[in-house]
Amino acid sequence: MSKSSVDDAGAEAWRGPSGRGELRSLDQLNMLHSLAARLNGLNDVREIGEAITAELRTIVEYHSCRVFVLQSDGRTLYPIAFRGEVSEYREETVQELTTQVGRGLTGHVAETGRSYYSPDATHDPYAMLIADTEELDESILAVPLSSGDRLIGVLVLSKVGLDQFDDHDLRLLEVLGSHAAVAVENARLLWREREAASRARESEARKSAILQSALDGVVVMDGRGVVEEFSPAAQLTFGYSREEAVGRDLAALIIPARLRHRDGVAPYLAGEAPALGRRIEMTAMRSDGTEFPVELAISKVDLPGADLFTGYIRDITERKRAEADVQNALESEREAASRLRMLDEMKNTFLQAVSHDLRTPLAVVLGIALTLDREDLTLPPHEARDLRRRLATNARKLERMLSNLLDLERLKRGVVEASPELTDVGQLIRRTVAEADFLSERDVRLHAEPVLAAIDPAKVERIVENLLVNAAKHTPDRSVIWVRLVPEEGGIQILVEDDGPGVPQEARTQIFEAFRQGPGEHPSPGAGIGLSLVARFAQLHGGEAWVQDREGGGASFRVRLPSNEHPPQTSRTMRWSSPGSRSGRRADPTPAPRGRS
Repeated sequence: MSKSSVDDAGAEAWRGPSGRGELRSLDQLNMLHSLAARLNGLNDVREIGEAITAELRTIVEYHSCRVFVLQSDGRTLYPIAFRGEVSEYREETVQELTTQVGRGLTGHVAETGRSYYSPDATHDPYAMLIADTEELDESILAVPLSSGDRLIGVLVLSKVGLDQFDDHDLRLLEVLGSHAAVAVENARLLWREREAASRARESEARKSAILQSALDGVVVMDGRGVVEEFSPAAQLTFGYSREEAVGRDLAALIIPARLRHRDGVAPYLAGEAPALGRRIEMTAMRSDGTEFPVELAISKVDLPGADLFTGYIRDITERKRAEADVQNALESEREAASRLRMLDEMKNTFLQAVSHDLRTPLAVVLGIALTLDREDLTLPPHEARDLRRRLATNARKLERMLSNLLDLERLKRGVVEASPELTDVGQLIRRTVAEADFLSERDVRLHAEPVLAAIDPAKVERIVENLLVNAAKHTPDRSVIWVRLVPEEGGIQILVEDDGPGVPQEARTQIFEAFRQGPGEHPSPGAGIGLSLVARFAQLHGGEAWVQDREGGGASFRVRLPSNEHPPQTSRTMRWSSPGSRSGRRADPTPAPRGRS
C-alpha cells in the first residue's frame, strides 16, 4: 500500500461500505477533532505525545503507538511518547527506539516526508528489527508530522498480524499528524519564548503575562470564512461574545479594513491548501478598534459534503515586546562592548603617552645630574647656568604632568571645587606666559590688560598654562602664538591662538575629552589630558571652553568665564589675590575663617 492523503483518497474508502461505516467515520472525525483541540491546548511536547498515545486507540486500533520528534541536530528522531497494548511491545525502551533520519522505516518516512504503510514488516526493505528481539508478524503505518516544508516528527502505529490497516486508518492518521505538528510547533515556540524571557532576566510577572498571552483562541469557520464557533479564549482576545461572532466573516471581524484585501491574508482565512499547517504573523483588530499582532495557524477538517477550518489565533503582543527587549538588551551590550574596546585603546594610548612624557624629562634630569656629579669636570659659569636652567625646565615639565594627572583623578571623584577670589586676571596671564619656558622658541604676542574678576586663580593659571602647552606642541619653532584677555559683558574671554594647521570641525568636541590626541598624520606625543582639564576647570567656574578657526589660519582656543565682582556665596570667603608670584601669596583685607580645603 503506497502513501495516501485525505484529499486524494477515494470517496468510498472515506464513507465506508455502508451507512454504519459512515457513522463510524463521523464518530472518528469527532473524536479526532476533540483530540486535536486538546493537543492545541497543551504547552509541553511530551504531554502532546502522551495525549496522542493515550487517546488515539479510540480512533484507530493499534497494538503499539510511537511519537517521534526531530531533534535540533536535524538527524535524531527521539521517541517523546510510546505505548504498547500487548506484551510484544511493552518492554520497549527509549534507547531502543531512538533512531536517525534515513534509518529504518521511521527514518525513511522522515527522510522522504511521505506516509508509508508496511502490511508485512518482516519482509519490508525499510523495517529494522530491534536488537535482542524476535521476528514478529506485524503491520506498520507511519505518517510524517510536518509544518509546511519542515519536518517536525513521525507518528508510527504497529499491530500484530499482517495487513491490519487500511486507507481510512491512514487518512485519519495524516489528519491527526497535521494537528499534532502544529501543536508541537506551538509548544516549542512557547518553550523558546520562556528561554528568551529567562535570558533577558524578565520578572516572574512578565513570564506569567507571556504565558497567558500565548494561549490560543480557537475559531471554527466554513469554506467561505464565516465563523461557526468562537472559543472563550477568542472572545477574551478580541472582545466579542460568541453570539456576536458566529455568522460573521472572520476577516471583517478581526482584520483592520486597510489590510483585508492585502495579498496573502485571504488565502489563510479561507483555508486554501498552501496556507494549511503554516503559521503567519499578521495584524488583528479588537472589537474596540485597537490593533495588535497575532500568530495564525489554520488546519482543515474534511466532512462529507462540507469543509471546516479551524483557526488557532495567538496574541503575540508580549512576545514581540520581549523580542524587542532582548534586541535592545543585545544592542546595549554591543554598545557597551564597543565603549569598553574604545576605553581600552584610550588606556593603552594614555599609558604610552605617560611613559613618553615621564621618560623624556627624567632622562634629561638624570643626564644633567650625572654630569654635575663628575668630579673631573669643571664647567664654565655659563654652561653650569644652562644645565641648571635645563634641570629646572624638565622638573617643571614633570610637575605639570603630575599635577594634571592628580587633578584629572580628583575631578573624576568630584572632590574639586572652585575657590573664587577677586583676581587681576591680566596680571595672572602675563605672569603665566613669562614663566612658560617652553615658549622660548615661539613668538608670543600678549595683550592682557588688568581686569578684576572673581575666579579661582590656581585653576585659571592651569587653564592658561595648558592652552599654551597645547599651542607649543602643535606648532613648529618660531611660530606666532597670540594670547589675549577680552573683557565682555557678564564675563571674560581668554584666547590662545596659533598659526598652526587648525582643528577640523569633526574633532572640535572630542579633543576636550580625556586621553584624546589632536588630529593630524603625526600627532604630538602626550597624555591627552591638558585640554580636558581646561574644559573641566572652565565648567567649575560656570564657564565653557571651545575651539574655532583663527582669522588668517590656525586655531583659536577660547575660554569664557563669568566675571562677577562678588564670588558665589556657596564658595569660600572671598580674599584678594595678587598673582605676582607662582606661590600665590595673598593678603586678606580682613580676617576670614578658613573653609574646607
